[in-house]
Amino acid sequence: MNNDEQNVDKDVEISRPYYLRPLKDKDLYTVLSIIDKIFPGEKLQEAFGEINTEGKSREEIGIQVATKLGFALIRNIVTAHDEIYALLSDVSGLPVEMIDDMPFGTGPMMIWDMLKDAGNADFFKVVFRSA
Repeated sequence: MNNDEQNVDKDVEISRPYYLRPLKDKDLYTVLSIIDKIFPGEKLQEAFGEINTEGKSREEIGIQVATKLGFALIRNIVTAHDEIYALLSDVSGLPVEMIDDMPFGTGPMMIWDMLKDAGNADFFKVVFRSA
């Protein structure tokens, strides 16, 4: 791949046919259930115990955690598909069937957007203390 081909990928605007509300208290148990299916038992603590926090800002650590969780969710979406899509439906206001019918990659993009939203940082702090 040459430099022009690499630059084309950077300039592509991704359409987001949805709006995601901030996560609320009512979402906590759904998210914990999803995490329990994705990381059964102690796997969650093992996965996040590997994050190097030395000399890193809170934002850098948050990005590492969101990235690990995001990739794990996307990799294991089959394990908790119904719960994940129910949560996406609730936070977007769109029916699950509509989310399923969206273009390829929309579900994972919604997950990623939810995880990286700075407004959800406090929510995920509570989740990781509870999990």
